[in-house]
Amino acid sequence: MASSNTPSYTLRYFKVSGIAETSRLLLTAANADWTEENPEWPQEKAAQPFGRIPVLIEKGANKDGSDFVLCESKVIERYLARKHGFIPNDPMQAARQEEIRDQIADVANLFFDVRWHKGESKEEAIAKFKGLSDKMFEVHSRILRENGSNGYFFGNELSYVDIAAYAYLRTISGFGATVEPELSKYVVDSLTPEFKQLAKKVDAEPLLAAH
Repeated sequence: MASSNTPSYTLRYFKVSGIAETSRLLLTAANADWTEENPEWPQEKAAQPFGRIPVLIEKGANKDGSDFVLCESKVIERYLARKHGFIPNDPMQAARQEEIRDQIADVANLFFDVRWHKGESKEEAIAKFKGLSDKMFEVHSRILRENGSNGYFFGNELSYVDIAAYAYLRTISGFGATVEPELSKYVVDSLTPEFKQLAKKVDAEPLLAAH
């Protein structure tokens, strides 16, 4: 059982990987005390702070002993990454990680936009996704090479952006394959040696192995 000084969390999201997967992996990699709730939807929509999920609850964390409640997926990620040491204290180094993370999120958003492709044809949505996906693999693979192709974006230890990239690959190859199987296969087939090494390295993390 966690001590009174040990953070204890509840993460609310659907029973899919999606936009909460990076937060799940951060909590797991930090060996945090956490549980997950899967709200009934849309019945419990109005009970959420902003009417949507994910939501993170840190129990008793406010000065008055009340729960600290946070919404918005990327805000949750960065809060956890900073609190558990997965993002640098140096502002420039942290900004570089957040830049890469937001680029990954942009590509992920385009993937799921293909399913709805509002205001454009599906073919146009697919072409837009493939163009940005190819650019991401090109640029991010170069960054991985510049770090020695050791499976990490920066340094020799697991960081926020490694976890985020791994979560993206898991989501697209897993849940994404049930939504857009051909596009999911396109992503998997596009993996560079550097990204394959990253996935292998994160897969081997002892705390993440069973997730």
